[in-house]
Amino acid sequence: MPPGTRARTVLRHRNFALLWGGQTISLVGNGIFQVALPLTVLHLTGSPLALALVLSGQTIASVVLLLIGGTFTDRLSRRSLMLAADAVCGVSVSLVAVLVVFRIARLWELFLLTLVFGAAGAFFRPAATAIVRDILPAELLVPASSLRSMSQSLSQFLVGPLAGGLIIATAGAAWAFGIDGASFAVSAACLAAMRNIPRVRATSSRIFEGIMEGLRYCYSQRWLACSIVAVGIANLVSFYPLFILEPLLVRNVFHAGAVALGILFAANGAGGLLASLVTARRGTPARPVTTIWAAWAAAGACASLVGVSPWLWGSVVFAGLAWGLVNFGNILWFPLVQHETPAELLGRVSSVDWLFSLALSPFGAIAAGAAAAAVGVRLTLIAGGVIAAATGSVLLVPGVRAPDARDEVIAQAAGRLQAGEAVL
Repeated sequence: MPPGTRARTVLRHRNFALLWGGQTISLVGNGIFQVALPLTVLHLTGSPLALALVLSGQTIASVVLLLIGGTFTDRLSRRSLMLAADAVCGVSVSLVAVLVVFRIARLWELFLLTLVFGAAGAFFRPAATAIVRDILPAELLVPASSLRSMSQSLSQFLVGPLAGGLIIATAGAAWAFGIDGASFAVSAACLAAMRNIPRVRATSSRIFEGIMEGLRYCYSQRWLACSIVAVGIANLVSFYPLFILEPLLVRNVFHAGAVALGILFAANGAGGLLASLVTARRGTPARPVTTIWAAWAAAGACASLVGVSPWLWGSVVFAGLAWGLVNFGNILWFPLVQHETPAELLGRVSSVDWLFSLALSPFGAIAAGAAAAAVGVRLTLIAGGVIAAATGSVLLVPGVRAPDARDEVIAQAAGRLQAGEAVL
């Protein structure tokens, strides 16, 4: 089936179309926010460490609450959790816009905003991952993941950052925060319009028992457990610190401003868009785990080259490649987890995935900010990228490629059936 046909087939499902449309608008706001927040923090303090602390607040709150969010995802309405999270975020960022208008915003208020975003995300992320399986048939999970990644690349990493840079340069940061608040309102309205969502059998266990069930399941699946740990290391040393190091690279190394930062973030979106188009055209690979980790290891190598390049345009290109490869792996990863996990455990497994993928990221952000101040932005980027590339060696651990082996057995059996052979 051609990529365009697959996308149209997915969007014929009304609930998914509403989910995708609302999230696309919200992601534009997120892209604007990504430019507005670091520039506002640097304007107030000029400190790389302060920037790292503020940006890490979102992940800190998510890490603390994600397992609870995953348990609630398997217990309550997933749509309602997402709607509540959007409402909280929209009100919070709109209040910050007012503070910026009156020039009374302070660092602690921006840090509090990131904590609110992180807490809301702890409930939104597992619910958003799990609800896709509730509203779409299994054969459309990969096309849906590709479509969502495409909209994220265009909205959050391309249109949003470019718009954010221009808005801040012409109208000021207050407008940027205000538009982000309005985008959450649009997303909430789309979620409210969804109807007739199938209810997954909810867990009746206590919250702690529900959390332990999710942890035990993840531990029992070696491919899942080892991949979560390995990608957590890559996020710690490279992928997450890029959000802190890229603004510092633009400002302190290339001595450029908001428009250049918007272009750099937009390159991330362009790379992600290319990855979405490639995945939509090729579909699910024969060896998904191997393909995912090859992409993530190559992304680490490209992240190190962001620091090596002596020219801004070179860093832009390598940043685009790095995020394109990260997104390529992510597009394949989420449907793999959705397909391999029982429906009644999917919220908790998703929360464990998000938790351990992000758990050490705040420390990585703080360490990256401190390292950039001590040894420079370039060396910090290079060292982190090399370590991230090395995490691809997780493929050598026995059992990590188990889903690949199952797929190969199924493909061989299907081939023999088509050839008219008996399959015992």
